[in-house]
Amino acid sequence: MKITITPDAVAALKKRFETRSFILALNDGTNRFSDVGGSCAVADKFQIIPVEMTDTPFTEVLENPEFTVYTSKEELPYLGEDVTLDIDQRLNAFQLKNRSGRLDANVPVKP
Repeated sequence: MKITITPDAVAALKKRFETRSFILALNDGTNRFSDVGGSCAVADKFQIIPVEMTDTPFTEVLENPEFTVYTSKEELPYLGEDVTLDIDQRLNAFQLKNRSGRLDANVPVKP
């Protein structure tokens, strides 16, 4: 599976962190990076976690020429097909989209 990261999003990510690897994880209470409770947030929110290396369960690689993007088997069904990470310059917010439309309009970068 691959992920397209738009040129504007690439530039914004490079300003936010030095590493060229990150985890794309749900932010719905289902993993150790989540800071949101479950219920209606399940599979509704994503987050970017910069990493030097990844570990279990985030071992699935989303192909991209600029970054090594990791996710887990649990996240893959929620990403769908033709995944794109973009940035809304006006709002300074990362947006995750797929063939069906917008998945998350405000994907935070975790420290």
